[in-house]
Amino acid sequence: MLIDIFLGLFIGIIFGIIAGLLPGIHTNLIVVLLVSVASFLSSADLLLLVIIIITTAITSSIVDAVPSVFLGASEDVLSLLPGHKLLKKGAGIEAVKFSVVGSLLGVVSGLFFIPVFILLFPILFTLLKPVLFWILLALVMFLVIREKSVWPIIIFVLAGLLGMLTLDVIKQPLFPLLSGLFGASTLLFSLLKQVEIPIQRKTDILRLPKKKLSISVLTGVLAGSIVTLFPGLSPAQAAALMPKQKPLQFLVLLGSIGTIDVLISLVTFFTINKTRNGAVVGINQLVGTISSELLVTLLSVCCVATGVAVIFSLFAAKWYASLLDYIEYDWISVVVLVFLFVMTFFLSGLLGLLVFITATAVGLLAPLTGCSRSHAMGCLLIPTLVVLW
Repeated sequence: MLIDIFLGLFIGIIFGIIAGLLPGIHTNLIVVLLVSVASFLSSADLLLLVIIIITTAITSSIVDAVPSVFLGASEDVLSLLPGHKLLKKGAGIEAVKFSVVGSLLGVVSGLFFIPVFILLFPILFTLLKPVLFWILLALVMFLVIREKSVWPIIIFVLAGLLGMLTLDVIKQPLFPLLSGLFGASTLLFSLLKQVEIPIQRKTDILRLPKKKLSISVLTGVLAGSIVTLFPGLSPAQAAALMPKQKPLQFLVLLGSIGTIDVLISLVTFFTINKTRNGAVVGINQLVGTISSELLVTLLSVCCVATGVAVIFSLFAAKWYASLLDYIEYDWISVVVLVFLFVMTFFLSGLLGLLVFITATAVGLLAPLTGCSRSHAMGCLLIPTLVVLW
């Protein structure tokens, strides 16, 4: 068993780094591949696959901070906003640092709350189930009307209609949808505005008081935990519903939410048998349910993977920063745009390209009109509301 655990850790960390660093290599793709080979393995080998899956998911959620800041292409769509702002101020390395610190502290803090969540989740889910639609609708209304402009409503509705037309029509719909709304639109806007990226400083130039750091981490842990009870709500959407914060606090919050989501998804599966992300769906397909012993094993594996992923991300950020000293950022943006275009065609075909282009156009509306890109999360929120109704 120990051999399976250590081997699964090693392979999962490698897969997680690949999924985190390369736009388009989503964790869910790796999960699908791993589940597809399960039929060729004995039941004793399933533990190895389960550990690889959860390690891949937690590692990717942390390492993803690097491309979100330096390439403007990420699964964690909202981290593009403050991360890109800091990159343009020469603080890209610091942006990655605060994001992964949020992830690390989120995991550490989350472990203390897990026994409480195990007791509360069955009760909370029973109480919330009849009114999930109305609670989610209230959250959506808050998200849209907090900016006193008609543009957030337009962007939210357009993104929602695009999501409705896309999610059940093409293969891998989330990739062209989210890559267009957030990744490609960010890169294209930078190209249109001729954004100059300064030399990235490698010293500790930004500080966040311990009190604000603690508040951001705990807010992320609680928000990321509660959101697991709401179907369709992602960590990014949970962050979008939080009160506005300064870039450093928001990065810590996002790092905390994104990583704690992996841990709490395991707890949700263990307590109420609900699967809310691709990794847990894969585990469900492999083993059906998880025992208390397996839950403890997977949480322990996540802790080790978190430490490795944090260290790797800090080194990777410095490497990316040095790369910008020799290569024009415009060229990097063009290469990533082409890569996203090719991956969209590979994963979703011609219809996927149409969705990608349309989503990019909708995503551009936010910076052009001066409102938050978070309203484009209507692409998932509106379909979720329709299902709940």
